[in-house]
Amino acid sequence: MKSLGCFLSVLILTNTAWPCANFTGSGTKFDGSAAKSSHAYGAMRLRAAINRNLGNDGKEIEAQLRGATNFNDRSDYSIALMYLGRATDAVALLEKLETERPGEYFVAANLGTAYELSGNNQKALKWITEGIRRNPDSHEDTEWLHARILKAKIAESNDKAYFEKHSVLELEPGVVSETVTLDGKSFSAIKLAEAIEHQLGERLQFVKPPDAPVASLLFDYAAIEAATRSLEGAKKILTMASDYGYPRARIEPLLRDYDQKISDRRLKDYLVYGLIGAGVIALLVWLYKRGIFVISSRDLKKRV
Repeated sequence: MKSLGCFLSVLILTNTAWPCANFTGSGTKFDGSAAKSSHAYGAMRLRAAINRNLGNDGKEIEAQLRGATNFNDRSDYSIALMYLGRATDAVALLEKLETERPGEYFVAANLGTAYELSGNNQKALKWITEGIRRNPDSHEDTEWLHARILKAKIAESNDKAYFEKHSVLELEPGVVSETVTLDGKSFSAIKLAEAIEHQLGERLQFVKPPDAPVASLLFDYAAIEAATRSLEGAKKILTMASDYGYPRARIEPLLRDYDQKISDRRLKDYLVYGLIGAGVIALLVWLYKRGIFVISSRDLKKRV
């Protein structure tokens, strides 16, 4: 969802730290060639976010900050309230803080999240937009995506079938290029994927399936993964999109297509490796017949 202050940022980083593991292996690109890796690191991080227990964190923060009078501590206390499912109480506290000290970025950002969690997407968009105005580079410059998610949710409130015809980013699998233009602004596909990972990484801590906006954004994310990284990774993300309620009718044809491309690439690899192996064996036989290569000590004695 969004940055909820320094205190929350530290908690997120602490709870989602990754060991220095080095995966090897190869995956499949959209054109059928080999990719460097088949692992969807983004999907792995998102799974970790889904499994995080915010209730326990909320209880700990609430106990530490209960009765605090410091401005920043009270703002952080609103995070505990959101973690505990008390978004309406968080809104009341943050509105009071905004009155006391107007213009603080983190208050506007947290208000946007609190209003969204309480079901008021219009006010959520107002405060997320205000947060961006106060700090344009906030949250690794990904808050524009939070605003776009909110706009899509508002559109859905006016058209229940909105996400049957649209997605958050309106991307189409197979036609994503290295540069993607949204609302007149160009993004590299890799940077766009990182923005999606960042926003979903926080959103999935709060939002459980089914959820049409999350399913839609996961579908968009899979389109980028397939175009720029690996089909194996895209399949994992599409499975998550399905878990969140994305229509199987749109996912299943893609999965079949990706499976076929992956199968063809593997068959090609097997043929290439088989030909290389056959060539090596033929060379060894040729060397053996000419006495250049020996298999055993007995062969060596015969050659002497």
